[in-house]
Amino acid sequence: MGSQAIKAADQSRAQWYWKSNSDPWSTNENEEWTKYSDIESAIIEEAFNGQNKTKLAELQNYSINLNDSIQISKSDPNKQRQIKRVLISTNESQGLREERFFLTPALSKTFNDDYGKEAYIFLSQWQKDNELSDAEIVEQAANGIIIEGQQLEHAGLDISQLSYYDEEEVLLPPATEFTIMEVQKTTTKTCVYLKLLPNTNTRPTPNLLS
Repeated sequence: MGSQAIKAADQSRAQWYWKSNSDPWSTNENEEWTKYSDIESAIIEEAFNGQNKTKLAELQNYSINLNDSIQISKSDPNKQRQIKRVLISTNESQGLREERFFLTPALSKTFNDDYGKEAYIFLSQWQKDNELSDAEIVEQAANGIIIEGQQLEHAGLDISQLSYYDEEEVLLPPATEFTIMEVQKTTTKTCVYLKLLPNTNTRPTPNLLS
């Protein structure tokens, strides 16, 4: 009985990561690693343990070359990133170990859900201090999100066929991930065009801010 408990405690599982630095080949940056999803990691691990000498795994948007430990974009083979395999003990706190390897997880709800009035006061004061118009704030936010998306470099779902809504609020489900592709200004409103990332069921739409 005791030996079985020790054996269970020694069990580990493999987790795969991809290097998420803005320049994955730079030697001057601190290394940043992001884990693959459980399904992606299982696909890679199966190829890793397989008998095929080519050691290739196929994901939705990437090919994984396990012999060279690189991730290759299917849309642009020149876009390559390093990958690595980490064994994680099942009896350890996974969160404490994983935070050393990848970026902070995406928020599953909006900023205001937690902070309410305090968030509004903070944002209002920030806008006052910076003396920016609503359109300028939206543009700065869009540029920031674009930069973050480029750093992560995970391909998104093409939603180029965008619908146009006039004076209608469109709500995205919690944990929806997106990047901002384009910002268009008119005399009455600013249109922010979104690209939804994979594994979302939300229909494509621009977000309109007056």
